[in-house]
This record gives sequence, structure tokens and C-alpha cells, in this order.
Amino acid sequence: MKTNHKAMLYEAVSEFIQLHAFDHLLDNEFAQLKNLLKGLSTTDDANELHNIINKITPILSKVNFFVESVSPAAIQLWFFALSYNNIPIGDLMQDFSNSNELTAAN
Repeated sequence: MKTNHKAMLYEAVSEFIQLHAFDHLLDNEFAQLKNLLKGLSTTDDANELHNIINKITPILSKVNFFVESVSPAAIQLWFFALSYNNIPIGDLMQDFSNSNELTAAN
């Protein structure tokens, strides 16, 4: 994974944190997200990056795109950063769709 792709992912996740798109996470999930994000920014070891990506992907699938402050440009950056870091966007959208259906049913 190239450093610029890693930096792009770091920036996208950081932006979505600032936009409050992860405010609904449990405290331990949010702490884990922040720790993984820190690890992402500090390591260049390919194996460690792969492990971080595998651990962070389920948390990233919980992003809330419907926060009032999230713009279409932020969403575009989000998916661009994920795709360049080989994070399976289709799986994230499936998780998002499933959680949205559950929310709508309640």
C-alpha cells in the first residue's frame, strides 16, 4: 500500500469523525477506531497495514452518511479513499444497507 493511499484513508476517516458520522459508535468501538487510525498513520509494514485494514473495515461499515454535515464531496472522498486502499466497498454497502433496513423496520 502506498503511503499516499494510506494518508488519503487517514484523512477520509478523520474527516468523517469530525463530521460526527461515527458518534453513534459505542465508546469501545470509537476508541478502537482511533487506535487503528493511529496505527495506520504510524506503520509502513505491509503485514501490519493489512491487519489494520482487516480490523478497521467492520467499524468503517458503521459510518452514518446521513449526518447533516456530511456533504456529497465528503462521501466521494470516502469511497475514493476506501477503493484505493482495497477496502471492499461492496461489502461496506451491503452492511450499510442491512443496518439501514433494520433501522427503517424499527
